Amino acid sequence: MDQDVLASRAAVSRRRLLAVGGSIGIGTLLAACGDSADGGSATVTTNEGTTATIEPTTPAATTSSGTSAGASNDLVALLDEANTCSLAKEQTQGPYWFDVDSIRSDITEDRPGTELQLALRVVDAGNCDADGTPATVDNAVVEIWHCDAGGSYSGFESGSSGQGGGPPGGGESGGTTSDGEYSEGVQEATPTDDSTYLRGAQVTDKDGIAKFTTIYPGWYRGRTVHIHLKVHVNKKNVLTTQLYFDEELNSKVFDTAPYSSRTGRDTFNDGDSIYDASGLVTAKADGDAYIAAINLGIDA
Repeated sequence: MDQDVLASRAAVSRRRLLAVGGSIGIGTLLAACGDSADGGSATVTTNEGTTATIEPTTPAATTSSGTSAGASNDLVALLDEANTCSLAKEQTQGPYWFDVDSIRSDITEDRPGTELQLALRVVDAGNCDADGTPATVDNAVVEIWHCDAGGSYSGFESGSSGQGGGPPGGGESGGTTSDGEYSEGVQEATPTDDSTYLRGAQVTDKDGIAKFTTIYPGWYRGRTVHIHLKVHVNKKNVLTTQLYFDEELNSKVFDTAPYSSRTGRDTFNDGDSIYDASGLVTAKADGDAYIAAINLGIDA
């Protein structure tokens, strides 16, 4: 496995991360989002008494990989190309979800990999204009999590050690349920380590959009490339699903480092038992990075 992937996994502990990413209460953040409805930033006070500037759904103008300032506008354009009033398909949450309870737009931490800017628009599938344009849902919490370039999930690294890149260990549930700032009563797994990379949540803006900066997900045996996703409204889990990528794009990304250090991928979209084409994101290149977008229809 690529040494950058191995080295990065030990860099940030869950306790350290939560002190940064999980310290702002959801109520405070929702108020801040309302105050900055024009797209500007808002300053809030954290639970520790320090101040923080929040830009809930706006990535930086430029990034280390060269993502352009126009990527944000391009993401919205991608969403507009895919207007739909269809309900998103419910899919299994899988065995590796736990309530990381962290509101942040950049979930990368120090993961090596190809940068991915992801836009997700939550829409009310039962409330559409005559032309088929759905009504958007603001103040929903969109949460995503996925494996790193080496195929491991944060919180469950130990289960994958020495297993040839197979899926990490961990059960569907640890017998506990979530009780955090934005999730309540959802069955969760018990993490085996303190890492939290490639996990986090965002609050949708006045246009129903949440944006994330992450890396292109890797792969592990038995599953196609995917991102897990939940939508929470008033702490209620209203959607659990998975997102997918076109196989031509997967192959292109995996031919580059650090992904190219791993071989033996055995499961593709057409052979995955969970895959559903309704979860395919619309994606395109932006410099050395990629941008991707999808609309998520819920019953609001």
